[in-house]
Amino acid sequence: MNPTIEIAIAAVALAVIVFVPRVRRAVSRVIAVCIAVLAIAVAVGGTAVLVNNISLYDSPGSSARIRRFLTVDWAATSEKGSGSAECGHGSSGGEAAGAAPEAEGRSRSKERKRAKPERREAKVAPAATPSPSAPGEQEDYYPELVRRGYPGISRGKLFELAQQTVNGLGGWKIVGSDARALTLDCVYTTRVLRMEDDVRITVMPNSEIDLCSRSRIGEPGSNSILGLFPGDFGANIGHIKEFYEVDLSGNQQATVKNVESNPKK
Repeated sequence: MNPTIEIAIAAVALAVIVFVPRVRRAVSRVIAVCIAVLAIAVAVGGTAVLVNNISLYDSPGSSARIRRFLTVDWAATSEKGSGSAECGHGSSGGEAAGAAPEAEGRSRSKERKRAKPERREAKVAPAATPSPSAPGEQEDYYPELVRRGYPGISRGKLFELAQQTVNGLGGWKIVGSDARALTLDCVYTTRVLRMEDDVRITVMPNSEIDLCSRSRIGEPGSNSILGLFPGDFGANIGHIKEFYEVDLSGNQQATVKNVESNPKK
């Protein structure tokens, strides 16, 4: 379209808004509603971030975190704390989720066996906490989502400690337990709006505890109007952080300090 025509249309529209009282009042109401909705959204979002004890300024930065909190309704731990790690658990039981860590453990064991000749030739380096190094990894790195390990504690004991931890957390409830797969299915219920999130906890063969949290709002069958909104305001990352912050027999604090003492390169 010709720029002159565009300017003319804009001028006519502005004149109508200014000189036609009915149109002016209608436009004013629309603007007022938009401002009110924006203010409510900012207030709700800010309150939710505070309640979930989530920082907007940690890695990968405030813009990436805000974008995630407004568009993603799940969170899952991983070795490198990747925000894109998929949350694959469902409500059908813990066997499948337990089988995946077992397979992962066997795969890692095979890789270690295959890598032995190379390690004999190379110099032995001290183990370090996984940290992102590539630019793409840095942009997707969430320290709260780094999977925590508890060296020296057996899987069975960790499973018991995980149950005790959940039972001691407010708003958490165990709805399913698979002692064979060492998996707990939990539900977190918010105190005010009584919204529910599903959390799966799995004790892995290498004495790490894997967590996966997903909001029920927006899932098939949900009739809540909040289902139209795609984000979780950081609630699911908050659940994972809340669990990891509990001191499991004195080991959690040491693990967290180890992670924090190895910043991104």
